Amino acid sequence: MLLSVMVEGQEDVTWPNWRALAETAQRLGYTGLYRSDHYLSVVGREERGALDAWGTICALGPITERIRLGTVVSPASFRHPSILAKLVVTADHVSRGRAELGLGAGWLEEEHLRYGFPFLPVGERFDVLEEQLEIITRSWAGKPFSFHGAHYAIEQLDALPTALQDPRPLLRVGGRGKRAASRSPPASPTSTTPSTSRRRSARRSARRSTTPASPPAATPPTCRCR
Repeated sequence: MLLSVMVEGQEDVTWPNWRALAETAQRLGYTGLYRSDHYLSVVGREERGALDAWGTICALGPITERIRLGTVVSPASFRHPSILAKLVVTADHVSRGRAELGLGAGWLEEEHLRYGFPFLPVGERFDVLEEQLEIITRSWAGKPFSFHGAHYAIEQLDALPTALQDPRPLLRVGGRGKRAASRSPPASPTSTTPSTSRRRSARRSARRSTTPASPPAATPPTCRCR
């Protein structure tokens, strides 16, 4: 079993805190250090500040040597997929091949209203998530591509450089239930649900992970236990 640390970074975690967390996680042998991607407190503490998730990850890359770094999870509603794909590749280069992306549909409405991000109905947010998954994975493939969807249009993008990891950084999809678990490979579902639901989601993920397009070794299912 691989154990990692996940930190709710929006709850007033400062840069000195992040440095200390990374140093301690690495010294104790944890596999990775992951953080949430929010700009507001998720427990209603408005006085708490939040550093940007991908800015934090890029800053931690050069001062760590072994632990993997990533988000659990970044809302698709925060960033254009081309920008997010580029941020992850940048983090992968800075960390020498240790970046991972967790991607979800987004859920904290107040945060979207405060920062001016669109907060679409839940079904449309999942449609945005699906389009982002395709654009991001194709951006990492190292080949020119175009994409025309309901929410995004890409014209002959050749997003260079590619990531250091071969074939690409690990991509996890965050959410609950069948729709999150059935996201297209090579993404790996992550869950914060109670234990019974986690077991069901893990079984669904395992069934999908046995297909040729998604080998189990490349897409480990992930659960957050509180």
